[in-house]
Formats: sequence, C-alpha cells, structure tokens
Amino acid sequence: MKPAALASMLDDMIRETKKGHLNWLLEMQSTDELDASVKQIIQEDGKDWTVDECFVSFSCRFRGKDQLFITYEHIKQCNGQMRSENLLFMPPMDVRFFDVGILSPYIVDGNAVIFDKFHQLWELLMQLRKSGDPHVSLKIFDPYE
Repeated sequence: MKPAALASMLDDMIRETKKGHLNWLLEMQSTDELDASVKQIIQEDGKDWTVDECFVSFSCRFRGKDQLFITYEHIKQCNGQMRSENLLFMPPMDVRFFDVGILSPYIVDGNAVIFDKFHQLWELLMQLRKSGDPHVSLKIFDPYE
C-alpha cells in the first residue's frame, strides 16, 4: 500500500474509532520496563548502547475486511543520547509474530506522517481503554516468555 493511501486509511480509521464504530485488539511486547541488566547491549561508534524494542499489533475489522498492522520500534540509548528506528508491517491475519525476520516480507514503506498517525491512533486507543471503552482490548506479552 502506498504511503498516501495508508495515511488516508488511518485518518478514516481514527474518525471511525472516535465514533465507536471499530473494535480494536492491541497486542504489545516491549523491553522498556525491564531491568537494564537483562537488556541487549550493542557497540556502535565505540560506545555501548542499551537496546529497547517495542512491537505493537493493531487489528480491527474495517470496511468489511480484517486489518492487521504491526509497528516496531528499535531504540538505542547511551549517555543521554537516543537513536530510534521504526518499521511498519502489514502481514496476513495469521502472521502475528513479534519477530522482525518473520515479518520482513510484509514491510510497508512508512514515513514520518504514517508513524505520526499510528502514534495518534495509539494515543486515542489508550485514552479510550483508560476510560473503559469496550471497543478496545489490550494484551501485553513478556518479551522473554
């Protein structure tokens, strides 16, 4: 899917979500809250960088079709510096793995606009979930289980 078409689709999904017309299942796996002693360390530019990874799966039925998006953020931190890379995947509904290698055939050309729209969608869904909206379900998975 081209970025412009995806951006338009996400705008429509956000509007439909605000109206209460979409049911979302979010699944998340993140190393963010783990103790630093168990996080991956990589060396780049002569420095040790602590790595965090976060996968979020967004799925719903939209315009009569099941939709699945998986976002991935790879965050490196060292001495107050942070570097982040984002990827977006649109796999078939039965490919719900939080593994970049498995998801790589389904990568989508994302840009800053697309990732901003996913961030807007995430914030909206978290706000709705916090308010007890029954249209949003969240499952959190331990990255080491």
